[in-house]
Amino acid sequence: MKNNVSFNSELSKFGIGLFETIKVEEGPLDLDLHMNRMFKSIESLNMNIKYHKEFLTHAILNYIDDNKIKNKALRITVFDEGYNISTRPITYDEETYNKGFKLTISPIKRGDSIIYKHKTTNYYENIYTKKYANENNFDDGLFVNYENIILECSMSNIFFIKEDKIYTPHDELPILNGIMKRKILDICKKLNIEVIEGEIKLADIKNFNFAFISNSLMKTMKISQIDEIAYPSNNEVFKQIISYI
Repeated sequence: MKNNVSFNSELSKFGIGLFETIKVEEGPLDLDLHMNRMFKSIESLNMNIKYHKEFLTHAILNYIDDNKIKNKALRITVFDEGYNISTRPITYDEETYNKGFKLTISPIKRGDSIIYKHKTTNYYENIYTKKYANENNFDDGLFVNYENIILECSMSNIFFIKEDKIYTPHDELPILNGIMKRKILDICKKLNIEVIEGEIKLADIKNFNFAFISNSLMKTMKISQIDEIAYPSNNEVFKQIISYI
């Protein structure tokens, strides 16, 4: 494992690398799903990564055991010169879940790039959007494209609820389909909750009854507002979903 990177690495020069953020409770959650996504990206992007999935999986498990990691966020980063594993605290608390997230529209509009479908280390658009939101008293920013179609937040996927149906951006859009999003879609299928994956226009978000976001660390988080649009704090369909997560 590397704790330093040379200026000759593709990571330093071009921001070329991949990472996964994995929630560790008593053990790592959905580790195989995270590793499958990483290695699918390595293949799709033809990246110069020399490690095999089994090697990095064991490296993560050994790191967790050796350092007695519990209830933290673990990040695995891979790049041309090697890999790195690090951990950090998970900052979502009961107060945050009770209040929900306030979102604002990102000042960055996205084009149609395959890079957005992969969890690359070239993450500045996301970091800029998160910082912009925080500086304006919001929790996160929401990306839209040049046609004002909803995409995703800086670090999460987004869902809307109208009556008893779930609406979420489809996977042909330039978004990263998160591990937790996949699990939510599976839960909806089991519960016979209809999911409509499509294009959601920014102008239409005022017509939904509820909204929430998801990622591997927070799992799910209700949205209290998007700019001036406020959403209710409770929803029965949402309660059904989170009871299975």
